[in-house]
Amino acid sequence: MKRLITAILLAGLFLTPCAAALADGGYFYDFGEDIYEPSQKAVILFTDGHEDLILSPKYEGTAGDFAWVVPVPARPEVEVADHGVFWELAEITRVHVLYESGGFLTGTESLEAPGVDVLEEKVVGPYDVAVLSSGDPDALVDWLNANGYFFPEAGGEIIAEYVRNGWFFVASRISTGEDAGSLAEGNIEPLVLSFASDRIVYPLRISAISSDDCEVLLYVFSENAVVPGEYPFLTLNTPEQAAYFERMNGVFYVEYRDEIPFGEVVNMAAFGQLLYYLEYGETITPDEYWDADDETVFSLEEPFLHMNYLTKLRAEISAGDMVDIELHGYNDSDYVDSDGDGWSDAEEVIAGSDPEKMDTDGDGICDSEDAAPLNRDNLPDWTLLVALAASLAIAGIIWLISWRKVQGRKMD
Repeated sequence: MKRLITAILLAGLFLTPCAAALADGGYFYDFGEDIYEPSQKAVILFTDGHEDLILSPKYEGTAGDFAWVVPVPARPEVEVADHGVFWELAEITRVHVLYESGGFLTGTESLEAPGVDVLEEKVVGPYDVAVLSSGDPDALVDWLNANGYFFPEAGGEIIAEYVRNGWFFVASRISTGEDAGSLAEGNIEPLVLSFASDRIVYPLRISAISSDDCEVLLYVFSENAVVPGEYPFLTLNTPEQAAYFERMNGVFYVEYRDEIPFGEVVNMAAFGQLLYYLEYGETITPDEYWDADDETVFSLEEPFLHMNYLTKLRAEISAGDMVDIELHGYNDSDYVDSDGDGWSDAEEVIAGSDPEKMDTDGDGICDSEDAAPLNRDNLPDWTLLVALAASLAIAGIIWLISWRKVQGRKMD
């Protein structure tokens, strides 16, 4: 069974920079903000020690200037996926607020360099891809530049850390073949990196090479909800919070956290086709799997039935704060929640609310469900009674004064 998708999704997110393409090349890792705005957008599927990472790169400039490098902790398999996967996930997690390809490269020669092992070269969809390993970061950078995978010399220190840790590298660029000329700026077919891993990883640090800051959007499928270990996080529990909450740089906001009931069948849309490929190692089209109810479905086997918890996380990260991310399971019992409102004390600090009060601003809305927990947007119910009582008291005083005046005139 293929479990490459999870790895590919993670790798794509980590390695795609957020800035515009460099003059001599670039590194790129709602609809609306979920489809068009994030500089890094990825889907991660993780189960039984295997990660599939679906990376949706975004580029600016000409196709010939686009290239990027993604480090992963184990040797990956690389394929492409339908970009519709991201449209479907954007729809699933959408906030509603009221008011084939493959084959080895032909006609090219790699310039071998001492200390660089070229494990695989092939064409995947619109990409030329090289899978590399190296024990010499300088030789690796030289190889990348000599073979058209433009990489800045300033990134050598970051590359050196991955080399020391024994990671592999996926170098990608838009192929110069016939299809390249028809590609427009923006998002192109996602890459899928599949690799063995004992944890969910997202190599973000390499993005600092070509980005001052970027927006990272992650969809993570696993056995339970996940949060980043290296960054603070805040859970947004209502559509209003997800839409309007004032956000801080360097904080991951959990916008969606729920089970996706795959059940025994999966719709044969883009995401279903991707799962089918991972499960059975072959592609399939809706026309090949059509049932009497006009729904394209297929049965899932293990381990995908247990990979049905979806977490959606978003953050704006500055280059100086970029580190590789490990995502781990979230359990309420692991975090102190002094006031029992559903936000941990650490989350309350991020929101600016009082960890000792369930309703910091006293507006009758629990902090963890309040889009503006520090601003009273409405009066609590008891204030209506107070206002009514005050009005009656004032009316009584006015009546009493008037009555006494009338009585005084009668006495005169």
